[in-house]
Amino acid sequence: MGRGSSSLPPSSYSDPVADNEEFVVLADEPGTIIFSLLSDASNKIDFCLDPLARFGQAANAKQLAVFFADLKKKNLQLRVITSITKDTSAALKQLIKYADVYHAEGQIASSFCIVDGSMYICHADGGEEGHPSQALLTRRPQFVRMQQYLFDSLLGRTVPAKDKLREIERGIQSEFIDTIREPSKALHLAKALIDSATFDVLILFSTINSFYRAEKDGILDLLGEASGRGAAVKVLVKVDDETMKDTYKQKIKQKHDRINVAFIEKAVKSKITTLVIDQTYSLAIEVSDDAKSTFSDATGLATYSNSESTVFTYYSMFENLWIQAELERQSKVRNAYFHMFKGQKLRDEIYRRDWKTDADNK
Repeated sequence: MGRGSSSLPPSSYSDPVADNEEFVVLADEPGTIIFSLLSDASNKIDFCLDPLARFGQAANAKQLAVFFADLKKKNLQLRVITSITKDTSAALKQLIKYADVYHAEGQIASSFCIVDGSMYICHADGGEEGHPSQALLTRRPQFVRMQQYLFDSLLGRTVPAKDKLREIERGIQSEFIDTIREPSKALHLAKALIDSATFDVLILFSTINSFYRAEKDGILDLLGEASGRGAAVKVLVKVDDETMKDTYKQKIKQKHDRINVAFIEKAVKSKITTLVIDQTYSLAIEVSDDAKSTFSDATGLATYSNSESTVFTYYSMFENLWIQAELERQSKVRNAYFHMFKGQKLRDEIYRRDWKTDADNK
């Protein structure tokens, strides 16, 4: 490795490059040492990972996600560049909960990371049997700055992982529009979709009773779990009684304070509970008899689709209603404000202050 290189067993040091600007080679299963060094980060870690083939298995993906979750608890900025494939999409769905993940076209040549902009770690698998994995570490400022520049340059040519994952999911499964006639299957599907959400969940309750039925069936708890995983959850409820808005909102916020809630008073065209997951899937459930207390008795047909045009239609409808609800809320606040001061005779007052100090009065 050149001047200053060395090979150290994992047990012989706590930080092999703390006082050494040169390059250090770690052999003999360096993974534990790397994890220890990463855990000591105080600000950010930038990762460039080869296609996550070795994390494709569920056990490995879960282990890596747990480690990232621990790093995230320290409020570190975690950025990951990798090449996302069909085989690694499941692993990426785990990582994306805790890190900002980006997709780079083509093969990532090696795996490395930059810790706090001051330490570079490059990991290489042994490959053939009998060749153990190794890691290269350095805090040499000029070299680390060069690697940081390369990382930032590569980052500028990537796309967000969620966009690539949507593209892969749509490619894996051809477009479909399915009609579901059994309410029990529609409820099971709604729960499964919410449970699988990675990026965002939009749900519109076109009647307040449909909201109550969803609460009874555990939908709100699943929405809370999704928001806890980092998914952006928006709940829009059609209400007839404005005075009950605070009650409904408090009911949700008491248990799930991360859920965004809005209310709309304007009549919705049809009584349909609409669900959009990750801008990839939509589920529209007809409310056939809103007076019924159970989901099975109140529900008619349901339509499930991954058709881009169908999903986009429901997504756009939801966002338009969300904006409308916000405008209604702002209008109510504005009218309440003006009503508060209506009829009061307000006059300009001149306030004077003696700016003399204690020293000036002596």
